[in-house]
Amino acid sequence: MANSIPLQDPKSRFGFQPGADRKLIRWPDMILYFQDLANQSDRMTIDHLGTVSGGHPFIMLTISSPANLQNIDHLRAIQKRLADPRTLTEEESSRLTEEGRAVVLLTCSIHATEVGSTQMSPELVHELLTSDDEETHRILDNVILLLVPCLNPWGMDLVDRWYTETLNTHAEGTAPPELYHPYTGHDNNRDWFMLTQIENQIAVDKIHNVWHPHIVFDQHQMMKDGPRYVLPPFVDPYDPNVDPILQAQIAQLGTAMAAELTAAGKQGVATQIIFDAYSPSRAYQHYHGGVRILSEAASCRIASPISLGQDRLNDSRGFDPRERRANNPLPWSGGSWRLRDIVEYNKASAVACLRNAAAYRRQWVQNFVRVQRNSVETRSPYAWIIPEQQEDPGTLADLIEVLQRGLVEVEKATGPFDSGGVKYPAGTRVIRMGQPFGRFAKTLLEIQHYPDLRDEPESLTNPPYDITAHSLPLYLGLEAVEATDPFEASLEPLVAEDLVTPAGVLTGPTEHGMVIDPRHNRSIVAVNRLLDAGASIYRTTSEFTDASITWPAGTFVLEIPDASLLRSVAAETGVPIRGLNWSPNIPMQRLRKPRIGLYRSWLSNAMDEGWTRFILEQYEFDFATIRDQEIRQGGLHRSYDVILLPHQSADDILLGNSTMEYPAKYAGGIGERGATNLRRFAESGGTLITIDGASEVALRHLYLPIINPLELLTEQEFYAPGAMLQMLVDPRHPIGYGYEREVAGLVTGRHAFSPISEEEVNQVARYPANNQLLSGWIVGTEHIRGAAGLIDIPVEDGRAILFGFRPQFRAQTRGTYRLLFNALYYASLG
Repeated sequence: MANSIPLQDPKSRFGFQPGADRKLIRWPDMILYFQDLANQSDRMTIDHLGTVSGGHPFIMLTISSPANLQNIDHLRAIQKRLADPRTLTEEESSRLTEEGRAVVLLTCSIHATEVGSTQMSPELVHELLTSDDEETHRILDNVILLLVPCLNPWGMDLVDRWYTETLNTHAEGTAPPELYHPYTGHDNNRDWFMLTQIENQIAVDKIHNVWHPHIVFDQHQMMKDGPRYVLPPFVDPYDPNVDPILQAQIAQLGTAMAAELTAAGKQGVATQIIFDAYSPSRAYQHYHGGVRILSEAASCRIASPISLGQDRLNDSRGFDPRERRANNPLPWSGGSWRLRDIVEYNKASAVACLRNAAAYRRQWVQNFVRVQRNSVETRSPYAWIIPEQQEDPGTLADLIEVLQRGLVEVEKATGPFDSGGVKYPAGTRVIRMGQPFGRFAKTLLEIQHYPDLRDEPESLTNPPYDITAHSLPLYLGLEAVEATDPFEASLEPLVAEDLVTPAGVLTGPTEHGMVIDPRHNRSIVAVNRLLDAGASIYRTTSEFTDASITWPAGTFVLEIPDASLLRSVAAETGVPIRGLNWSPNIPMQRLRKPRIGLYRSWLSNAMDEGWTRFILEQYEFDFATIRDQEIRQGGLHRSYDVILLPHQSADDILLGNSTMEYPAKYAGGIGERGATNLRRFAESGGTLITIDGASEVALRHLYLPIINPLELLTEQEFYAPGAMLQMLVDPRHPIGYGYEREVAGLVTGRHAFSPISEEEVNQVARYPANNQLLSGWIVGTEHIRGAAGLIDIPVEDGRAILFGFRPQFRAQTRGTYRLLFNALYYASLG
């Protein structure tokens, strides 16, 4: 309906101006405000796209002219048509380019402590709905604004409650003492290709894939003591799969926005610093025809103001915010910095973005078509070939799901074909690159060759902002073949029926026992359900052959099975359970359900615990959360068989939050007393598992006969920023059960293990003497030659298992999940 009555402004509605000192607009109140505006204005609609973590609604606002909103289905259809130009004629392309609108997606506060963007959104919305000046009408006529006021509602509610609770205490303005997303914390914007979290799934399924926005403006905040605002251009390197047109548009738009802010007197606006555009984990739209504009505003203390002199500003990655440069023409002079400042910078940059989209509407639509044409005209490589027969069919299904969610067309061969002199059977999966979103497939399937941008071999002036390897075949332990040249094959689209996990079946006799294959991730779900049901399960200690089938060491053997139970579990999990023709005459170990304790810090940055918890829940492990106080209390062996310390620095685990900033309940870490109790736990028969940085706790306090050869090296001597490395696994060791000798592992830190005494140490996985790098970038491979990446060490009656890599990184490296699962089972093997 038309704006027949004045729309209530945010200050009148909430009783204070958005961004006012020490005040936050509550997310539920904001939703009601937007709903009221949508009911009263013909310039906006509100869509509830789904329910996310904590039962919160996920909403999107669509803002445009009344005429555009009345014609919204047609305008959306134009975007869909232009996204696939394979059958698009020049005449149709020209006509639709003239009819189309620039589509801008503005996303707010995916990181919940970065509240400024969400707090800004009511003010921006009100101004767009009520202003009648020529500029606003130009924006509304030429642009469709899709506004997501909060990408992380659960976290926003958490931060609001914590901030309100701690006002006028020494904890005022601190981050909550837990992750501000239930599982991922700050890592929720590193989930944009695997898409494991419900919020990101909804954003992609119901916004990106429906609208194909030309511009995605993602507003963030950063450290307090750097520049006041950062915009693109990004620093090098770009992922080479990002179209050059998009790279140029990012530079043009980011620079134009920065110029507008500077012209408005906004100090401290910097461009082309810190942030690159290499990893697809943060930039879904770069492979779907659009640009990602990232802004980073300097933070305050949530909503509490801070005061900084210019002399207290700090360098970051070679950039000095105090110096006047071409990319920082008006440095911030220092002083107070408030949430209101962040709101104003965010609103000004949003309006600048919309102005550009409106002024260059035709160019944005036209270049979208050009980018999509470039994609469908890709000829090299011709395709990727994914054999149907993989060691773990479940991870193959994971790969196809990721690609198809990203709108990649996956086909299957209906008959045998030849490529590069290799014959492939019917059923083989084929992903041809000449398709609208083929670049998304290419970046996820190929090996990454990250460029070495160091000025000198001993320098590290251009570190990557995120990881340097994201090759999914390596992550998932799959075979994938790049076909550079065209080949003849009869192909048909992979349909929904092809993607359904086949129901597991029960086959063979039952009197000699049943077996479950240890090489499949889904087998772990079946085993855990059977353990919950009280089934007797054993693991073989060597391989054996039954009816011409060779079963590897670690095969799960079920004794005197309940056929109805097995049939039910097989059907529900899709895991085949096969009967044996004879009883294996080999040693076996009884597996009982392990009592697992998962350490959870009170620090807000303990993301690896959240990811680990997410994975354990997915695979149906029962576990208890252990906090600092329980570890300090001791007596851990009475409650747990195994304690798992996810990746976190030793100092974070030992020291925790500062008592100067947090109440006593949330401060102090496990301390020296807790470290001693972890050693006593292992000595009393428990198993301590540590991942990456947490291994330093074991190295310092368990008196292990190993050293870390990387400990004293500088980053110039050894540096592995998310590189996939070759590891050699011992498949006869219980942790290596179900694996081949060669496994790819993701290394993000600097932990490797060299035994002092070989007799006391089991090197479950070690790095080869050469050719360690599989994908990404690493400096100093000579320092890990022959060193262990995964080690098992007796500690009196128990043991310590140390991972120097990340077997469950961001729920992405699924090819190494079972190394962690096996380590958990190892703690309860008889």
